[in-house]
Amino acid sequence: MATAPTVAPKPPSAPPSPSADPLVAYYQRVRQMNLALAKERYKQGFKVRTQEYIRGRGTLAIVDEEICMGCTHCFDNCAFEAIDMVDRKFALPEYTYTSRKAIIIEDNCVGCEKCAIVCPVDAITMVTKHGFEVKDGRVVSTTAPPPAPRPAAPAAATPRPATPPPAARPAPSPPTPAKPAAPPERTETPSPEAPPPKPEPEEEEAEEAEESTEESETPEEDEG
Repeated sequence: MATAPTVAPKPPSAPPSPSADPLVAYYQRVRQMNLALAKERYKQGFKVRTQEYIRGRGTLAIVDEEICMGCTHCFDNCAFEAIDMVDRKFALPEYTYTSRKAIIIEDNCVGCEKCAIVCPVDAITMVTKHGFEVKDGRVVSTTAPPPAPRPAAPAAATPRPATPPPAARPAPSPPTPAKPAAPPERTETPSPEAPPPKPEPEEEEAEEAEESTEESETPEEDEG
């Protein structure tokens, strides 16, 4: 039976030599410090979701900016878009940098505690809203319930003055047929007498000629 050949272990690789550029060496050192800090702050276990914070029971998530490292775990797991990421600028003596921080949108937060469970550094905690508090492991309301509305008081019945019944209207009389209007009488007015017709100019000339002939005949008769 053939046996597998033995493989000689590789010698450990030599650590990377530090860069000659001081700026590159500074950034490498800062990166290693950040990784070490995140490893120390990263929680080793996960919280078990309890019934202390029930959805919509008057709880709210808050973020501690001193602890938040901008990993966006809460942002990716929020189902109600109640978490947003903003850029925060920090200035150090050597340089400035921008870090992302989580913020809570209070109007959308329903208190489901999911963001607090997935946060690796426990930067999110749940608090009770105004008017609520935790009693015996449960969130209860501390504000007095609104008083029940009072029943409307019946209005006092004021006697109304008796109104007389309306008088009966007389029965309408049958319509009488209208008589046709008589035509107006015509009055005959006497027509004025027509003036005698004027003689025509020819007749006047003839009459004048006859008169002149008669006058001429009369002296002859007198002479004879």
